[in-house]
Amino acid sequence: MIGEPLAFGGFKKKDSKYKVLGFPLEVTTTFREGTKWAPYEIRKASTYIEFRSSLTDLDVDEIGFDDLGDCVTVSGDLRKSLEILENVIRSIEGIPIILGGEHSLSYAAVKALKPDCLLVLDAHMDLRDECLGQKWSHATWLRRLTEEVETRVMIIGARAYVREEVEYAKEKKIKIITQPSLVPESVSECSSVYLSLDMDFFDPTFAPGVSNPEPGGYSFNDYLVVLQSLYRTELVGMDVVELSPPYDHSGTTAVLAARAIIEAVAANEL
Repeated sequence: MIGEPLAFGGFKKKDSKYKVLGFPLEVTTTFREGTKWAPYEIRKASTYIEFRSSLTDLDVDEIGFDDLGDCVTVSGDLRKSLEILENVIRSIEGIPIILGGEHSLSYAAVKALKPDCLLVLDAHMDLRDECLGQKWSHATWLRRLTEEVETRVMIIGARAYVREEVEYAKEKKIKIITQPSLVPESVSECSSVYLSLDMDFFDPTFAPGVSNPEPGGYSFNDYLVVLQSLYRTELVGMDVVELSPPYDHSGTTAVLAARAIIEAVAANEL
């Protein structure tokens, strides 16, 4: 239908437990702007790729998604936007898959879902107390969350951080994992997991269109190794954040984001 909004993979399958929700949040971006355009670009990329999982050989077309559209944000008001998102997620019956948007949105998602474990794939720790004088930021969200919520946190891929963050991680017993192969064992004791994928987890060679690129990142095959952790636990939700379409000139980062969602769903189905 002309004018019909894009849906992830073209799906609006109401009986699917996987509920796609866009959240075009961009309030505290500190480097390369454009995260608010990411939900549209991820959806667009998803309509041009195959849905067979290379990890599990499942055809995710047969599982499908229910794309709920975008959640409203309040321009310039991060706290209010997060409050809205938290309430929307609480109302969803199923497993929310959130298309960001800046990484701050994960704060609201984890508060709403209360997973046993939070698995963060990110080049940064996001554990600063302040960033550019702001207590609430895409670089501080995980610190704010761990001050309020009791959940086991694991960060994979961190390679750009300051001493303050390392000391806080030790204080809060946040596990920093450098080898993807160690993730499945670490997650094996978790009864439920929320997966947060910052696209700068990947090396800029594979994902150039991100807000804060950092060299020395990981490959898609490394990501598939991490996903093996979902074989042993329940995925309660996930997000894909910090894609910056204005810097994704070839569209490959958006394709990678869409593929990352497909593979996570496939891993969760085993």
